[in-house]
Amino acid sequence: MARYEFRFIVTDAELSEEHQRKVGQAVAEAGALALAVATPAEAVTVEFARNIWWRGIPPPEIYQALEEAAANKAAGEAEGGVA
Repeated sequence: MARYEFRFIVTDAELSEEHQRKVGQAVAEAGALALAVATPAEAVTVEFARNIWWRGIPPPEIYQALEEAAANKAAGEAEGGVA
């Protein structure tokens, strides 16, 4: 199975936690959009750690874990927090 990892590094700048989150989110969203045309229609994008994203077709054995993670994240966002 092919695997690609992309990194975005910023140096010589002081970024607040909020700026780090915003930049990470923007990079992830841009990457996901760029990959959408190169990955199968049934591929999903999942943030599994802060600013660390995974995109692909998940193996069947992790569907339940993905559903739980998505539900937890949605519940945290609905409460105004970050999951």
